[in-house]
Amino acid sequence: MRILPPLLLVTLFTVGCSHLQRAGEIGPAQIREWLEQDEYGNALATLQRQTRLNPDDAMLREWLEMAKQNANLYAQKQIEAADQLARQDLWEEALQTIDSARQRWPQSAVLRIARDELETRRQRRIDQLQLELLLHEGRSLLESARQHRELEQVNPGYLFLDWNLRKYQARRQAVARRLLELAREVQKEGDLRLAQHCLIMAQRLDDTPEVRQALHRLPPIERVDESEEFRPLRYRSPANVTEQGQSADGEQSATFTLARQQRLASLLSKYARAQDHGDLLEARRIMQQMVEIDPSHPRVRELRQENERLIRSFVEQNTARGDELYSQERIEEAIGVWQRALRLAPSDKELQNKLDRARTALQTLHELKQQNRR
Repeated sequence: MRILPPLLLVTLFTVGCSHLQRAGEIGPAQIREWLEQDEYGNALATLQRQTRLNPDDAMLREWLEMAKQNANLYAQKQIEAADQLARQDLWEEALQTIDSARQRWPQSAVLRIARDELETRRQRRIDQLQLELLLHEGRSLLESARQHRELEQVNPGYLFLDWNLRKYQARRQAVARRLLELAREVQKEGDLRLAQHCLIMAQRLDDTPEVRQALHRLPPIERVDESEEFRPLRYRSPANVTEQGQSADGEQSATFTLARQQRLASLLSKYARAQDHGDLLEARRIMQQMVEIDPSHPRVRELRQENERLIRSFVEQNTARGDELYSQERIEEAIGVWQRALRLAPSDKELQNKLDRARTALQTLHELKQQNRR
């Protein structure tokens, strides 16, 4: 379907649907203003309401569809702009871009999920920087050990020597403890190389039994070269991941975990687009894939409940609409509406019975018409 610019879209709406405006009802002029200002929340809500009031107006439904596509293009443009800002570490500006777009289209699932993903990326970036600072401090403490020893030899009577040494040792122990905690966290995530890197540095800073035990329990992997500029797998793009979730060299690592997270993020975006487009069947199919990946994920649980609620509402509305059409003896239209509802609720026996009765009634009417023609 070709996407129309907002002005042309509403011009058509004004010409074709001027009969819809009643006392107290928002008219085409207001909708035109909203669309020209990218106020898609108000515009879509009004168009959807008028479509529900005039369900048989095919032209109105087509215009609503075009407005949705324009809104989706607007949302995608804002998400891309926010992503570019985030890549420059301009996180506040990136979040403000999404927040501004959400004010214009607050119902958008795409923008809501993009906002959550952006906040997750920012927190990941914060964690990365804090980790890099911690590792850098650990290296600095190790490198300054020689200077402390030489100072003790050169000037053993220095007044603050003992105090400086105690302060230095306390900091080494504090950094070692934090590295031990971090190693345990990332080991649970599957990033064994990062865990090993943190434990080796922790051992050099403060060789405690707890650190040695943690190193002993670590599965055997190739030893990290401490001279390299280490970058954790959790901050790298996954590469060479097999179907079984192992890296190219067979090592079970954070690569699989990261790939699964990115797969989930991709599905979340697809789910949001389907939801904004009103395709509840596709949204449910995508939701099932997300549940298979991580059923305990908070966002997945939340969206699953939302999807179920929207499906129930859709089925109830279409069932009621089909009942209304059937009572008006518009049997074929009623069947079409009930079929749409049944696709989302295939186990609804009452709805299936309505369809069966309607098909039987329609068949009877056709037979009667054929008899009358004879």
